[in-house]
Amino acid sequence: MDKAERLQQIEQFEKRYTRLNIIVSVVMLGVSIYFLSTWSPYSILLPGVALLYTTWLEWNKMKLQQSFNESTRYHRLLRIDFTVMLSSLIWFVILIGLHFNGVDILPWMSWTLLIGGPCLILIPLWIDRKQSALDEHHVTSGEWARSNRERLKHTLDDISRKGRKQS
Repeated sequence: MDKAERLQQIEQFEKRYTRLNIIVSVVMLGVSIYFLSTWSPYSILLPGVALLYTTWLEWNKMKLQQSFNESTRYHRLLRIDFTVMLSSLIWFVILIGLHFNGVDILPWMSWTLLIGGPCLILIPLWIDRKQSALDEHHVTSGEWARSNRERLKHTLDDISRKGRKQS
């Protein structure tokens, strides 16, 4: 499977979940506004729910990407990438449990941001680079972003042309 086919499958994956992403975003916005207006202590759970949804999307994306290459090394790198996302979800659940048990989590959050933040950025980049070296048709996140930007640009150009024709 070459890069163009992979880009097309990833685009179809994104389109399939676009409506669900919008619905989840609107529900999260409504719930967060409610929690902000009531000053509920459960508002701290909202990022966890968003992270849970993101982890579910990453799981589905990993399953799609596993169909691109049969190499066990490629699959292992995909699983490592997913494990990084899953570990952040597990760590967040631990922090929430500490918070509800009366432990001050501010120092833990500071260390999490200092250590975990760069790791959540650098590890996926490293994995992407390794996958590119392993598979010549691998679609990197940068290539996907450029392709997505070009597709959106063409869509906006089409909308602009239609607007000019009508006026």
